[in-house]
Amino acid sequence: MTEIKGEKLKMVRNRDFVQKRYYRVFRQDGGASVSCPSSKEWSFQRKAAEHFKAMCEVETPIVFPKEKITFTRTNRNVTAAYSPADIEAEFDVNGKFYTVINNVCPDYGILLEKGLSGIRDEINLQIEDINKKEENFLKEKDFHKEEDFLVSCLITIQAVEELAERYRREAERIGNTYVGNLLRTVPMEPAGSFAQALQAVRFLSSMFYLAGNYQLGFGRIDQYLIPFYREDIARGNLTPKEAEELVGEFFIALNKDTDLYFGVQQGDNGQSMMLGGVKPDGTDGINELTYLFLKVSEKLRLIDPKINLRIDSNTPKELLLLGCKLTKAGLGFPQYSNDEVVIPALVKAGYCLEDARNYTVAACWEFIIPGKGLDIVNQGAVSFPYAVGEVLKSPELASMDEARMEKIIRKNIDWQVKNILENRNQFLLPSPLVSLFFHGTISARRDVTRCAKYRNRGIHGAGSANAADALYLIRSMIRQGKQKELFHLKEAVDKNFEGFEVERNYLKNEIPKVGNAQEQVDQGLHDIFNWFADACEHYSDKKCRIRPGTGSAQFYIWLTNRMNDWIIEPVVGATIDGRKAGEPLPSSLAPSQGVKVNGLLSVLQSFSVIDYSRIMNGGPITVEFSPAALSTQEGLEKLADILRCFVKMGNQQLQLNVLDYRVLCDAMKHPERHSNLIVRVWGWSGYFCELAPEFQRQVMNRHRYDL
Repeated sequence: MTEIKGEKLKMVRNRDFVQKRYYRVFRQDGGASVSCPSSKEWSFQRKAAEHFKAMCEVETPIVFPKEKITFTRTNRNVTAAYSPADIEAEFDVNGKFYTVINNVCPDYGILLEKGLSGIRDEINLQIEDINKKEENFLKEKDFHKEEDFLVSCLITIQAVEELAERYRREAERIGNTYVGNLLRTVPMEPAGSFAQALQAVRFLSSMFYLAGNYQLGFGRIDQYLIPFYREDIARGNLTPKEAEELVGEFFIALNKDTDLYFGVQQGDNGQSMMLGGVKPDGTDGINELTYLFLKVSEKLRLIDPKINLRIDSNTPKELLLLGCKLTKAGLGFPQYSNDEVVIPALVKAGYCLEDARNYTVAACWEFIIPGKGLDIVNQGAVSFPYAVGEVLKSPELASMDEARMEKIIRKNIDWQVKNILENRNQFLLPSPLVSLFFHGTISARRDVTRCAKYRNRGIHGAGSANAADALYLIRSMIRQGKQKELFHLKEAVDKNFEGFEVERNYLKNEIPKVGNAQEQVDQGLHDIFNWFADACEHYSDKKCRIRPGTGSAQFYIWLTNRMNDWIIEPVVGATIDGRKAGEPLPSSLAPSQGVKVNGLLSVLQSFSVIDYSRIMNGGPITVEFSPAALSTQEGLEKLADILRCFVKMGNQQLQLNVLDYRVLCDAMKHPERHSNLIVRVWGWSGYFCELAPEFQRQVMNRHRYDL
């Protein structure tokens, strides 16, 4: 018993280190002095490699005496590897927007299996082959671009090697022989133990950020780490308790980067992982690490890593209950994905079955294939309330019929999709580092941006509940021949319900709403997403499929007020469902804020009408509980049963959060008391007191359910 307490105290002590942000004293601005390489003789790829090398050189190795998994990034900022002039010289920028690789998932298994030295050997063999062919066929083929890519990869590997060596020397200098020994092997050589594998993953994930590539998730970490765990256990080199300690060290190391991010809000750093699910061959992939990662996360209660859990009809109740315990901790995860829905949808979208079974998520919820998918999953968002609101602007409102109504909405959704694709026409910039961990790049001698297996694009769909509520009302009034009465409601909407408080109260509280399992209301959800899917298919081709999604990301705030100059989507004002201008839309799939709903099961049933076989960019039903709902074992059992219902109903994704309204109110007044209060924001969790006020208010106004 004393030993258990000692272990618990040690884990808590280490957790306190990151919760109190002690590591921030090591931040410096050396990275700001690293400018874009200026040599005109260097290629685009070479400039990326040289810039990454410079970023590694200005890092100061920080190793703590008793830590077992290391890396503490010291530089606050990562400068751009390319100047705008470089991009314009290399690419056709007319009507195009170029950005760094982000929101994808490398294959960490490549690193663990081969080590960087093994990858380097493969590169050198390719260079030798090029040199041989050059001698005989120089006039017939120019190999310079291929060789340049490979040489840039070698420079990148050397930069990692030198930084790892400096970290090793620092570990030995301060007497941390454990870390020093790990770094004698990884990341250069293949991992030979569970500890080495964890250290290699941690080191590489930090390298991606130094290269300017952000929100690259860890993927199916329980799958590629399980061989190392089992071998260590079998040989007697590791006990389950020691493995738990190592995973805790790994999690704590990740939380030293929570203030270093490229996203919209602090904490939006993409450090997510996927657990469970089937293997590529279709067999069950749940293993010892699936349980262990959940247990450690529940003990530490830190915002990183964000955990996603794949489930199906056969998922053991023990695992579901463990996920429910983690939800009870109030971290906003795990996020659940239903394999029985997601895998067939991906296959239908053109992903081969083996790859579809191996799916993970990008930074938030968007489905991605590790080491093969370079899909641009977050290109923009369609505002569904805006599309439905176009009906009220029609000069034919007085004689509106359902066919004309549908045509107006479909036309606007199609226009929004086209507008996003044309005016936010994104392309990804090359990255030698990321290319090393995607399949086929070395043998093809090409950057991942030129040879990734999947290169589709994803668009979110925002405000679906508000839009469906509005659609039901308009459709009902048309069916009843009350088109003229729509003019009165249009006036109320145009005036933001000023002077129309009675009408607004009626619209919000008396008209049926999504979330109550009413077929005629929920039909609007089915129709809207089908129209969205039709529009995306209209602009898809064999090379690039436009993936519609049910998620809304930050757009549930941005589409109600123009908070960001990046926004090209139309901003929606007041809506006919009773929502006033400026009020936020619900996050992803959730009932409209402030409306009455019967309960969680009815909410799940409402959103089950969506044809998820056509919606493959992801997006969860977002649910919040009051703390009392999960305060007992009975509550946890009920939640596990609800997860079963979620799968049986055919829903796609689900994310759960625990919110105490009183605590949130106190945090607004006294943020100093609640520095570690964690909430789910959209596809990620963050510290509530570090969020923008707009997001804080939206979180506070979400529905909270009992069980």
